[in-house]
Amino acid sequence: MPQILGGSQRVVDHEGLTIDELAGNVASSEDRISIALVRVANPSSEPWLTLDYDEWMCVLKGRMVLLYEDGKKELEVKAGETVYIEKGERVRPMFPDGGTEYIPVCLPAFRPDRCI
Repeated sequence: MPQILGGSQRVVDHEGLTIDELAGNVASSEDRISIALVRVANPSSEPWLTLDYDEWMCVLKGRMVLLYEDGKKELEVKAGETVYIEKGERVRPMFPDGGTEYIPVCLPAFRPDRCI
């Protein structure tokens, strides 16, 4: 039977970056998967990350650039595209224009200790 698992929970609201978790450890007490809506208002970047989960990033609006292989290579992901990042891979997400919205799906669910 279909069931509503929880509701959207704002987990980050900092300097033009918001993350609303739709399912996961906070929104639905679910550690198997996390789904969120991320809005990046201003040009920015994240630090280098090594993921301890598989992640799909579905870009809805704007674009992101993923640096990998220690910055020697990059991949541009545009609105309407989805990128897959395998567990253990080291990447650096960059948002050169701001105005980007994307949905990350993580298996297992995102937790800070799973993102190094």
